[in-house]
Amino acid sequence: MITYSSNRFPREIGENGWLKTSEIEYSAPSIDQDHICDWLVIGSGFAGVSAARRLTELRSTDKIILLDAIGIGEGAAGQNSGFMIDVPHNINAKGNYLDSIKKDKVTISLHREAIEFASQMVEDYDIPQKVFNKLGKLNGAASQKGFSFNQDYKKQLDALGEDYKSLDAKQMSEITGSQYYQQGIYTPGTILIQPAEFIKRIVEKLNEKIKVFQNSPIKKIEKNQNTWEAHTPLGKITTKNIIFAINGHINNFGFYKKRLLHIITYSSLSKKFNNNILKGDPSWGLTSSNPIGTTVRKVRVDENNSRLLIRNTWRCRQNLESTDHDFKKSCEKHLRSFIERFPNLKESPFEFSWGGRVCLSLNGVPAFGELDENIYSACCSNGLGTVKGTLAGKLIIDKACQSNSSQLDKFESIEKPAILPPNFITEIGANLKIKSREITAGRDL
Repeated sequence: MITYSSNRFPREIGENGWLKTSEIEYSAPSIDQDHICDWLVIGSGFAGVSAARRLTELRSTDKIILLDAIGIGEGAAGQNSGFMIDVPHNINAKGNYLDSIKKDKVTISLHREAIEFASQMVEDYDIPQKVFNKLGKLNGAASQKGFSFNQDYKKQLDALGEDYKSLDAKQMSEITGSQYYQQGIYTPGTILIQPAEFIKRIVEKLNEKIKVFQNSPIKKIEKNQNTWEAHTPLGKITTKNIIFAINGHINNFGFYKKRLLHIITYSSLSKKFNNNILKGDPSWGLTSSNPIGTTVRKVRVDENNSRLLIRNTWRCRQNLESTDHDFKKSCEKHLRSFIERFPNLKESPFEFSWGGRVCLSLNGVPAFGELDENIYSACCSNGLGTVKGTLAGKLIIDKACQSNSSQLDKFESIEKPAILPPNFITEIGANLKIKSREITAGRDL
């Protein structure tokens, strides 16, 4: 009998500010009895909800179950910074943009496919604008090295024919209310989302057409003739098809062993502060021109109050778990970065801090495709999980249902994620590289 099993399940660290400030109370039951379905989607993040949504479009009469090992919106999808980016900056093309322009255009078209798919869900499910807001994003620079990254980004955008606006220090200050940034690039296509609330609202609406369960980890999957049996602690699901949408946790079931890098990154969300304290636009999002630099978001709470989010610090942890030491050091770094940018808000320290997982492959390809008969993977987003997870979830259903998709061939790589050295060597090497980049990032961190 073919069996896949996992004895390890997600362990979160800190308090997720997005989850704590979400305005929706949606919660699903746990599995406490046996079920039969046509499709079992494991994981309720961006890939999982996208896959479930696509199934309701292509297989509307089939029985579909969406399941999560923890609470809806509590996992990595609800822990990220909430940037759904259409045009990422490609520093790997430095100095030779013409060679990469074709590949870059494909990437942008895929990202926009994902954004369009998410936008359609938002429209159909009446998701409020404050949860899914097309505000664009800033690429901020505070150092000479940051300036050089932005110069390269401009060359890339020019070569691609993409719309953008260059911003000087005065314009950056007028937008952010901070005098920290000396230069910026604004691109208009990014959606800024409240990720935990987005996931919860989408799943709440999906629950009208499918069954949803939370706090129900899959411990074992067995093949029984032409069906699969997925065992949870208190019930079994018999299904024809399984979709893994669990990003790096796919390793825990024995798939893609020694092929995935697991990075923990950290975020903090400030206490509410009065809008009169910090001038500038009501809401905005800024990614650093330096890829290792600090991400910042201003989030409007209500007419009178806002919060600021800070994200930085990356650590490779191949067991997929943060250490208490990493978490403590990240919080210290967040506070320094926060006060440097917003000294007038030093009396409004963080209310919530948390860690979130990012899954990468060495050669930048997803863990995507059929793993066994009628078992599929839409994992390893390689960062930007909001768009890449959404895309992978949609396209894995197109693949499983043999639906015509103009984007599937572009997305599905003939390569598998590259083999890595043993975990302890991978972890040491990755963390040394991260540390070196953090040191050279200077003021951009």
